[in-house]
Formats: sequence, structure tokens, C-alpha cells
Amino acid sequence: MDISSTPISTSVKSPHVVLDLWYPDGNLILENEDSIFKVYSGLLAQKSTVFRDMFTFPQPTSSQEIPTVRLYDSTEDLTWFLKAIFDAEFFEPPPSTTDLSIVGGILRLSSKYDVQFLRKRAMLHVQTTYPSTLKAWKRRDTHRSIPPVDNSPFAILPLVHEFELDWALPAVLYCLCSYNVDQIIDGVTFRTQHFTLGEEDKRKVLIGRAELVHLQNKLSFRCLRSPPHRDCPSRTECAEQFRKWLDHVSSWNMADPLDYLDENWESLEEDLCLSCIAQSKNDTQVTQHEIWEKLPQIFKLQSWTELKVLEDKAMDGK
Repeated sequence: MDISSTPISTSVKSPHVVLDLWYPDGNLILENEDSIFKVYSGLLAQKSTVFRDMFTFPQPTSSQEIPTVRLYDSTEDLTWFLKAIFDAEFFEPPPSTTDLSIVGGILRLSSKYDVQFLRKRAMLHVQTTYPSTLKAWKRRDTHRSIPPVDNSPFAILPLVHEFELDWALPAVLYCLCSYNVDQIIDGVTFRTQHFTLGEEDKRKVLIGRAELVHLQNKLSFRCLRSPPHRDCPSRTECAEQFRKWLDHVSSWNMADPLDYLDENWESLEEDLCLSCIAQSKNDTQVTQHEIWEKLPQIFKLQSWTELKVLEDKAMDGK
């Protein structure tokens, strides 16, 4: 990041003016390789300790000169970051929804330029989508603020590593286990960019996937192979339905033990009595809790207790 009081140099290719972030009465020009922004130094300094310290350097005395700061960040990241600072409605905390690209850009630059409220806000969006508790996971589909996009777990994993959001790793790695082996090994395309897992992550996901499939079968046997409830009025029929569902579920090759029965209760309920449904749901909840507690161990991570400490410190800006 360089600061000068000279006019913006002209080049063969004129820089792109980002109109949404070009304020006629602004008193600071930011430029990168291909774009320029005209903003307010006072507000930027108020939110960012890095810019605040930079502005302590001597400024031009001529009223004709507007300070120009050269930055080396992408136009996309700068646009998201500056909009979040100068437009209060652009990047609101959950439950407002946003986009993974926006979260990534703001997380990068809020960390780089020390804008703590934006960093925390970005982490809150990650938290709603890749939570650290089973309760939050169970309401994830209705509470997530980053809408689902094909292959997004591959795209968020580098951000989780880069910014040490270790508390989100169990949920992210769990999501990656739902992909087939070829995708885990070869990578996938998220929007226009191809993502591949690093060797360590690939190993964790492949081993974790095998373990989750095993636990999924164990869950199936516990919840669907148990005898009908003692109050069951149709024991023969319910036992037969349990057998059919067990055959169906145990043939799946997708690792999703936290959700796969929940997503099929409606069909299962059509075939069982109320007592057997209640028994199966209770068995499912108990087993899913056990699996959730084992996720850090499955992926060779720190314990949930240790990860929760890291999460609390991150949210407190420590």
C-alpha cells in the first residue's frame, strides 16, 4: 500500500471508475491495477486501524491535491470491502443473506486492514452455514445466510484454513464427505474456478467419508432394525417396513448420517405406526448426537471444547 499526493498517472489503459464508490465530494482516491475509487478518509480511518495509521503520515497541503493510495488487492475484493464500509445496508449480519464471494472478499480485506466489525460479521455468516453445534446444524437449511451453491464447500475450505476458522472445519469437512470419491480426488468447479483439495485435506475427507458411511450403516441398524415398539398395534407390518427401509438405506453410498433419515421421515411415516415412528426418531436423535460429537476425532482435529474456545476468541476479536 503506497500513498502519494500526485495526480493519478495516466496510462495506455485508463483505470475503471467504480461508480458506486466514487463520491464527488470524497477526499481520498484509492487505486489498484485497473480501478479507482473516491471515498472518505475519515470514515475509512475510523473503521480501519491500518488506514488510520497510514493517514498519520504528512498529507498534501494544497487544496488542489487529493491523496492517492495505491493498493494491491483485486477490484472485486476492494468493491465488496468498501461497499461494506460505506453502505450500511450492503453487508448486514445474519439473518440477512449474502454470497460466498462477498464473504470471502470481506474476510480477506477486513483481516488485512483490521476492520474488526466486518471480520466478525463475515465469520457470523460462515457460522450460520458451517456451525459448531448439532442444534445449529439441524436448523442450517432455514437459518444459513450463505445460500447453497453447487460445490461451495470446496470453495470455502481455503478461506477456513487461511483465516484459521478451525471451529468451522468439522462441518466443512463433513459436507465434503457427501461428494463421490472421484470429486474428492480430482476436485470440482465452483462457478468458473476449479478447486482441488490439498493432500492432507484429501486424506482426511477420504478416511472420514469411509468412517461416516460405516456410522451411517450403524445408525440404520440401530434405528431401523430395532423391534417394533411395545405399543405397536401392527407389529408384523411395521417390522416388514423397517426391513425394507434398512435394505434401502444400507445400499446408499453417500456419507450423510446427520441428515439422511431426517430427509426421508415423510416417506417412512407413511409406513409405520405412531409408536414406531416416535421410537425411531428418538433412536435417530441419540445416534446423530453421538456422530456429531465424534466429528473432530474422525477428521483428526482438536476437540469440540477446544474448537469452541477458538470460536469464542475469534468472535471477540482476539
